[in-house]
Amino acid sequence: MTKVKVGVAGYGVIGQRLADGVSKQGDMELVGIADLAPTLSIRALAERGMPYDLYLVDGADKAKFDEADIPVTGTFDELVQSVDIMLDSTPAGVGAKNKAIYEKYNKKAIFQGGESNEVADVFFHGYANYEKGVGKDYLKLTSCNTTGL
Repeated sequence: MTKVKVGVAGYGVIGQRLADGVSKQGDMELVGIADLAPTLSIRALAERGMPYDLYLVDGADKAKFDEADIPVTGTFDELVQSVDIMLDSTPAGVGAKNKAIYEKYNKKAIFQGGESNEVADVFFHGYANYEKGVGKDYLKLTSCNTTGL
């Protein structure tokens, strides 16, 4: 069975749930996570032995990660190029900017509920309009809470 290769942009409250959930799926492979700073959640991940590869987004200061002994695998662009789909749990507005990168590499993405509706082909909810989301490249979930689920 070929596994769907998944990346997670943003490793905050939602991103942690997404990464953990994807890593437990038999039909998915978590290629890595991407973030900007060595936040508490990234530091906690490093304390756990860095079970996920970490990629840095533009503007990240790699020296800060080095100072905290947090290993970095590569850049955000490298992560996007190596996946089938991105789960974007970045703060509202950042996902819309990231979409240009997803489009550049012809990658599908799902955006968290706080992002603007214009970022996606479908404002998606699995129970309400599942059929409308099938085959689309960009979905936005109805709330940040359902993104984590």
